[in-house]
Amino acid sequence: MSFKLPQKWLIFLAVIVLVIGILLRFANLDRKFYWIDETYTSLRVSGYTEAEIIKQISYQKITSPSDLQKYQQINSEKTLSDTLNSLATEDPQHPPLYYVLARYWAQWFGSSVAVMRSLPAVISLLLFPAIYWLAWELFESSAVAWMAIAIFAISPYHILFAQEARQYSLWTVTTILSSAALLRAMRPDENQNPLALVLSWALYAVTATLGFYTHLLFVCVAAAHAIYVAVIANWRDVKTFIAYYIAAFTASIAFMPSLVNTVENFNQVRSTTVWSEQTNLLRLVSRWVGSLSIAFFDIGIDGTANATQLALLIPVGIMILALVGYALYFLCRQTPKRVWLLILLLIATTALFLAVPDIMKGGRRSANPRYLVPCYVGIQLAVAYLLSAKIINNLDNFKQQKLWKIVIVALFSAGIISGGVSSQADSWWNKGSGWLRAQLEVAETVNQATNPLIISDANIAYIMPLSYRLELKVKLLIEPRCYTSCYKNRELAQKKPQSPQIPGGFSELFLYRPSSTLRSAIQQQNYQIEPADANVELNLWKITKK
Repeated sequence: MSFKLPQKWLIFLAVIVLVIGILLRFANLDRKFYWIDETYTSLRVSGYTEAEIIKQISYQKITSPSDLQKYQQINSEKTLSDTLNSLATEDPQHPPLYYVLARYWAQWFGSSVAVMRSLPAVISLLLFPAIYWLAWELFESSAVAWMAIAIFAISPYHILFAQEARQYSLWTVTTILSSAALLRAMRPDENQNPLALVLSWALYAVTATLGFYTHLLFVCVAAAHAIYVAVIANWRDVKTFIAYYIAAFTASIAFMPSLVNTVENFNQVRSTTVWSEQTNLLRLVSRWVGSLSIAFFDIGIDGTANATQLALLIPVGIMILALVGYALYFLCRQTPKRVWLLILLLIATTALFLAVPDIMKGGRRSANPRYLVPCYVGIQLAVAYLLSAKIINNLDNFKQQKLWKIVIVALFSAGIISGGVSSQADSWWNKGSGWLRAQLEVAETVNQATNPLIISDANIAYIMPLSYRLELKVKLLIEPRCYTSCYKNRELAQKKPQSPQIPGGFSELFLYRPSSTLRSAIQQQNYQIEPADANVELNLWKITKK
């Protein structure tokens, strides 16, 4: 690694890409569907529990979408302790840091979709100084650091999750900061002030604690750090070993209350994550390739892609796979162990932790990009090093220079195109794919009616997102089923569906995702049920008098 100063054109290009990446992070924040996970963020932040909603809403009263959304908005009835209680009882797998920040953010700026999504977008801006620092600690090269900033700025993956009202952008930042802090504390410097060394390890302890309190899978990052220290220090640097384990132990102790709550409520966690236990191996492998591609190119193609879309996606996926493979090979050949080992560990610990159970027991967590934050950080750092080295170290080879400049322009163009397409879309693969498109069609169909009423006993997880797409004229007669509150509220899970009394005065009556009991009860009231649309997969039906 003999290069340090980047060429001026590289800095200029990186700054332009950075500006575009920032603009894309804040473009049309409220356009995409506010999907299940995000509505639960708003629910937790407001301090309400799912059980409270279900107990207060029944067939006894006609409600509106805004009535349902009031449980996802800040008000004086609920405090921060209610937010923490809602998480601890119904979503114990989620550490509280992001939700605490989101509550204060909502108190200051409101609870609208755009506001809730603006917090992760703002947090994602911290990624740029953080990745510059990590790249510098690894490579001691401003060229690599600027290239890393450009790649992370325009990456479709980072833009997408910077616009989702969840903790993924914060997890990215804490992963990068903790890794950089670890390298800074381990940096060999005989003249380093003892106080500065203590502060460096204290900074690592703080960033690791923040990581633990951001996402449960930060344990994979911590494992990568532990292995890294064990290998690099090689049991000979006793001071580093002691300092690291004191810092790591401090972070672990600080995280213990949240971890204990998660362990104690493991069955509650299982009850809300059963969706991740379905897959087949071939589909899993194809999703791995797709997950890798979206680090650099993503135009919203998902598992329902047609032949034309696949004809575009497959060649692009193969090229990205080749680029990443060569980048990792080049990294291992050209850099010392202290550099390539950390990057490989960030990728491997998370990937293996998720993939091995998926392969052995069946599952799809390892194919879900939102769980692979450390993998993307490692992969994109490797690519940043490859591209920087090829354009800085080959000044005398015009053909190679030209080739790799074309690769850089193509990569940045792919990211810009991806971000532009995504910014104009109402739906995207990360928000439920086929299910999401059905929800949008349901809302569109109902909103076309003059004075509609929706009757439903569907899962509350389906009804809350739908409410954000319904117009004010739409009314609801619902008695929703539980999702995250079922395990701890057996009376809700075992509650027998009631028979609603259908009121008059509405131009159209719709039945949404009804249970067999509800369908039967309505038919017994001398109503007939017919599909509201030719696409019966919408699970939307029209009710008319016989």
